[in-house]
Amino acid sequence: MNSRRAGGSALILVLWVIAMLSLLVVSFAFDAFLEGKVVSFARKRRKAEALALSGMQIARMLLDKQLSVSGSESDDTAADDRWHAPALALKRGGSITVEEPLGEGRIRLDIEPEQVWRNLNKLVEEDWERIFQVIGLPEDFWPELIDSYFDWIDPDNIPRQDGAESADYYEGLDPPYQARNAPFDTVRELRLVKGFKEAILSGGILNPEDPVERQIVITNGIQHLLTTFGDGTVNVNAVRRDNRDVLMTLPGVTELGADAIIEERERSTYDGAGDYAEDGAFRSVDEFMLRVGNLLDDSTIRSFVTTRSEVFRITSVGQVDRVTRRIWAVVFFNGNVWRVLRWREEP
Repeated sequence: MNSRRAGGSALILVLWVIAMLSLLVVSFAFDAFLEGKVVSFARKRRKAEALALSGMQIARMLLDKQLSVSGSESDDTAADDRWHAPALALKRGGSITVEEPLGEGRIRLDIEPEQVWRNLNKLVEEDWERIFQVIGLPEDFWPELIDSYFDWIDPDNIPRQDGAESADYYEGLDPPYQARNAPFDTVRELRLVKGFKEAILSGGILNPEDPVERQIVITNGIQHLLTTFGDGTVNVNAVRRDNRDVLMTLPGVTELGADAIIEERERSTYDGAGDYAEDGAFRSVDEFMLRVGNLLDDSTIRSFVTTRSEVFRITSVGQVDRVTRRIWAVVFFNGNVWRVLRWREEP
């Protein structure tokens, strides 16, 4: 009887030991599986990062190449050069997207001229008035916004008539903060400036607290018209139909004038001798004035436009399987100088 009990206890002990060993084996196997997954993900992420960095080098190559292409190359030359088409598109002011397989993954590269928007830091009072007209903001709001804008960027602490400085306004807010008294870093920084409500920046109801019949609706705000980069000129070859409102912020350009500029560019190119070619890009500001100047109400637009870009927004995404790495940058490039103005990598 005792021997049977002892044998049963031993069997239970053996089974218990086997169960514990099985759990340990399963635990070790699961840990090894997870470690393998983590190592695999880290390896793919590093490869994706290398691909994204390679994309930035491709972008630099294309920006350099666009200075040498003309569009007059033979069909055979263009067909043999895989980079000819995107470089020519950049030359003519366009935005490009390039998808390129490389190694175990692929690169997606987007390059867009930054000078399709107005530089926020270079606006004068007349520019603001045209911008507010474009978005349909009633004139009653203009003085406070314009004065507050200049108070925010000027170096002194003296408020304008309808503006605001740190001591008389911003320090009394909750939480308090200081006026920058320097140029804007981003367009969204306008949200910190007195009077610049979200509806003014991105569109919406300007005064939701009022009765419905008195509410003011802004369809499109000002942020789609602005940047903080560039020399202040607008590349008339780069402005697309979906952001043609930018052209209407220039002196003498009405809605019809903006449409005429884009249609003339898309229709043909004037070669200076009375002939038109297939490419419709404006080759110089003089040519721009010659072709569309009679459609504009103000010849001073000459100093507000350019026909080439030197500032570009680049997004490079490297992908290996489902793992991606993204690099976003704004760069200045004029053929001799490559300078990164802003660089951001996804965390």
